[in-house]
Amino acid sequence: MHLLCCVLLLVLFSSTSIESAQQEIFLNEETPIGTIIFDLNTLSSSLITYQLLESSSLLSFNSSTNLISISKRIDRDTLCPNDDTCSKCQITIKFYDMFNYEILLLIFNINDINDNSPIFSSNTYSISLTENNIPGIKIGLSKGEDIDCLDNGVQLYELTYILNGHIVISSINLVHQQNQTQNQPFYLQYDSNSELYLIVNQTLDRELQHEYIFTVTANDYSHTISSKLILTVLDVNDHTARFSQSVYPVNISQSTLPGTILIKLTAYDPDLDHNARIYYSLLTIDGANNKNDLFQVNSHTGELRLLANLSNFDSKKIFKLIIGASDGSNNAIPALTTVYINMIPQSIISITFGSNRISKNSSEVFIEENLPNATFIAYVTSDEDLQVLSERNNRGFFIQKLSENSLTLLTDRSYDREIRSSYDVLIRSGNNERSFRIVVTDVNDFRPQWNSSLLNINIESQFMILTLNAKDEDENQNGKVGYRKTGYPWPTWIDLVANKLIINCTNETDNSCWQNLLHDELTVDVEAYDHGKPELASIITLRLYHSLSRTLIIRPEYILIGVGSLLGVLFILVALVLCICCRRKDRKSKNIIDDNNPQQKIIQISSSEQSSSADSLYGSDKSDNITLETAASCHLDMFLFSPKRGVILTDLPYQYSFTNKPIHPSDNLTNKLFHSIQNDLSLLTDTKQDILTKRGTYV
Repeated sequence: MHLLCCVLLLVLFSSTSIESAQQEIFLNEETPIGTIIFDLNTLSSSLITYQLLESSSLLSFNSSTNLISISKRIDRDTLCPNDDTCSKCQITIKFYDMFNYEILLLIFNINDINDNSPIFSSNTYSISLTENNIPGIKIGLSKGEDIDCLDNGVQLYELTYILNGHIVISSINLVHQQNQTQNQPFYLQYDSNSELYLIVNQTLDRELQHEYIFTVTANDYSHTISSKLILTVLDVNDHTARFSQSVYPVNISQSTLPGTILIKLTAYDPDLDHNARIYYSLLTIDGANNKNDLFQVNSHTGELRLLANLSNFDSKKIFKLIIGASDGSNNAIPALTTVYINMIPQSIISITFGSNRISKNSSEVFIEENLPNATFIAYVTSDEDLQVLSERNNRGFFIQKLSENSLTLLTDRSYDREIRSSYDVLIRSGNNERSFRIVVTDVNDFRPQWNSSLLNINIESQFMILTLNAKDEDENQNGKVGYRKTGYPWPTWIDLVANKLIINCTNETDNSCWQNLLHDELTVDVEAYDHGKPELASIITLRLYHSLSRTLIIRPEYILIGVGSLLGVLFILVALVLCICCRRKDRKSKNIIDDNNPQQKIIQISSSEQSSSADSLYGSDKSDNITLETAASCHLDMFLFSPKRGVILTDLPYQYSFTNKPIHPSDNLTNKLFHSIQNDLSLLTDTKQDILTKRGTYV
């Protein structure tokens, strides 16, 4: 042992003086753990003992068998991450040959396999390009990264897109640097610097197509991965504005009011955003410049508006206006259109309103609600026939025609603003027409309304804020609702602020408010009022209670009622039991036969003789069913020995039934039995006839 240690130390410190041998072994990465990758016994024909000097945790050595196996996963991409050229990735193990006294160096070269898929840094990429570009422009793309060696890395890229309804695929092979699709509008290029580009081989027009969607695919012949590429075409101001018409006619009359919009012009620009923003201008009127006081064009909306009254232009028949539209770019050529304004003769419609409240342009007349039916609205005259147009079924007025050229308008009902607030009137005369609106103004005729007259509120905590909400259909001050306390004085712990009901039991030192709610309920009244004249109001009752008190607290009167009901039921039960017991005792006392009583002996003898007679008539098995006791135990308390009563056999659960109708002595066996018993009793004694008489009527 000491000799071995000395040898090892000698090897370690004087290895330069010992000869060494070297062996290279090639090993694929991801070889399964436990695989034997080398046998040292193959180096010599004789059995040699090796001492392990240097090793790796990835490999294990069995000194008994001289076998080397894999102990951990070997991943070349993790073991040699900086070997971009994949030229060298090794694991070295050093042994000492105990027989030949030399160093053995084993070098394991790790070969790369295609065990990793290419990866794009993102699933979606977005790029942009301005339209009207020069064909052939290059746009850099992100490559698919593969950590395997070059031979196992990305070998092929494909570009897939849709053009004119057809699927187009452009591919490039990195190994052979071949691209057969360079004549396509879009294709890929891989240059000498290992950079990937998208080549746009055509001029883009945003107005034709504003976006292109591509699919870029990376392939290493074992794995495939794709990424989405979106190309957005940016707009440039390469279009001018255009009107939809070159000429627009407009008809007006001298009665057209100033401020009327005559026409709204619209021009279009296919560009985007600020490049498509159009500005309108009035260039000339009848060939002169646009300095006038008659017409005006809104530069943003294109609305042509009348500025002044045309009553002074009796002889003028037509106006010719030249309108321009441009997108605001420098040196932009405006689009032009012509507007012809034709002055047409028009009849005059005069309207005199009955109300003093009229809008400035006489387009609205204001009438209060609740005025009586047939209230005067307006007096209308014209130089031609008049025609009034409105809603057919709900016009709101009726016409009182005075002549062909004059009429008055009167209300056809008492207006209610809460039902309808306005009515439209259109008056036509010849080629002229005027319109106005009847606006129904509000009066305070609607009181605040609650959802119900009683509101139950469960107080769940010692501090609550409840919002009250009463509705008033009136307007402005007439519909503004306020709230106030009313009725009996309120407890101090309940307050009303605006429409908030505040219940605050936390300030009560003796907690009296909470105790009151636990033992009883409380009602308070709240009045909702409006601010109109006259003031209208309505009241709601708030019932405050605590639900827990109704389930946990039992009132004394309820206890007394319950106990009284229970005692009454017990009394009835006891009375029923006593009645039953007395009845049974009475029956038993009647059935006891006293041998010392000669009257009972007679009955007993009669019963026995009756049984014997029954035996002779029915047989011994039925004799017991004819006794007086049996008859009493079935339905009856007595058996009447009367010649007028009969016994009739029935199919009822009880064998006999008794009837009061007389039967003939020879009708049935029962009658014969009765006469037989009667004869036997008469033979016993003549002195007991009174007993038989009594016994024959009752027992």
